[in-house]
Amino acid sequence: MTADLCTLIYNSAATQPMNEADLVALLEESRNRNASVDVTGMLLYHDHCFFQVLEGPRDEVHQLADRIERDPRHSQMTVIIDEPIHKRSFGEWTMGFAHVSPEDLRRIEGMNDFFDGQRVLTDVDAGRAKKLLSAFGQGRWRVRLANHRPSFAPIETDASMPQRPNFTTAFQPIVDAQERSVFAYQALIEGLEGESGPQVMQRVAIDEIDEFDGDARRLALGAAKRLGLQHPLHMQFVPRSLGAAKNFLASTIATAEQCGIDPHRMIVEIQHEVSVINPVEAAAMLENVRRQGVRISIGEFGSGYAGLALLEHYRPDMISIDPGLTHTIHDHGPRQAIVRGLIQTCEDLGIDVIASAETPDEYAWLAAEGIHLFTGSLIAEPATDALPTPRLPIT
Repeated sequence: MTADLCTLIYNSAATQPMNEADLVALLEESRNRNASVDVTGMLLYHDHCFFQVLEGPRDEVHQLADRIERDPRHSQMTVIIDEPIHKRSFGEWTMGFAHVSPEDLRRIEGMNDFFDGQRVLTDVDAGRAKKLLSAFGQGRWRVRLANHRPSFAPIETDASMPQRPNFTTAFQPIVDAQERSVFAYQALIEGLEGESGPQVMQRVAIDEIDEFDGDARRLALGAAKRLGLQHPLHMQFVPRSLGAAKNFLASTIATAEQCGIDPHRMIVEIQHEVSVINPVEAAAMLENVRRQGVRISIGEFGSGYAGLALLEHYRPDMISIDPGLTHTIHDHGPRQAIVRGLIQTCEDLGIDVIASAETPDEYAWLAAEGIHLFTGSLIAEPATDALPTPRLPIT
């Protein structure tokens, strides 16, 4: 058991009716705040009643509960459960939300209608609370927030419905080979059973990608704070639309500031598929983020639509070369010609180039061509809940 890991469950009454816009704002506020203190959980709302689960380090959970008790948006706060736990039930949720109905709750044996007529304020006990906790922890409902619009109808899942997978944050260094030092740490998605980020993403429903992406970055920021990261934090960013990109970039910067991470220490790598949807709007969005100090990178450059025109249009601070181009590059003349041209273009535009090196031969060829920012398994394997020490090849 983690000595100071606990769960606290409480109920309370809203001091005034809350519509879906109010609840969306409350959810976003909770996610940003809770990620900064490594707290996860679940929030239910019905008929002016709140039922919330908080999980995390005991001191942080209790401080958060004290802050919630003073929040003027609700009253009659009653703690139902406050106890140590072996592991979290909502470890992959910075804060999950569902607007449930009595009909949904009746499906859980023993719950009856305790949400009717605000009976949750008087009738809920530890036993009932644990039944509800178990039902949501097992994924009985999933809430979908398509394109960041309020849509909170509970959906009962079954074997045919894709589940939002459990995941965690792993870190991998990017090194500056010339300075022989760490340039930044990448935050990567990793499954709880060691699955790679792409494997995890394959199990995410299409209309849940934006919300999943936001959760992943909040968890990364919380982990970076917990580990005391002093280097820049490099985060990948895969929203499905520019609207989602704007919302989540603003949310990411706000969460970073709450975690004590200065925007000047953030590198956001946006996937090129988003940037070509509306080039003019994308360029304006990226410029606004850059003015706040965040550095911009374009990921997997050289694949798909990531052409040289993007460099002229968006002027990113850096790019990451598509690993497909650098794989065994020392043996492939056509790839070498492409990468040489790309390196020269970036040098002329003042854009840094990050390359992934998996073997000493790949590293040697790329370094000889002037690349000095490297990541990949040759440098260090990704590490969960740790900042791995890089290995620098001898050249």
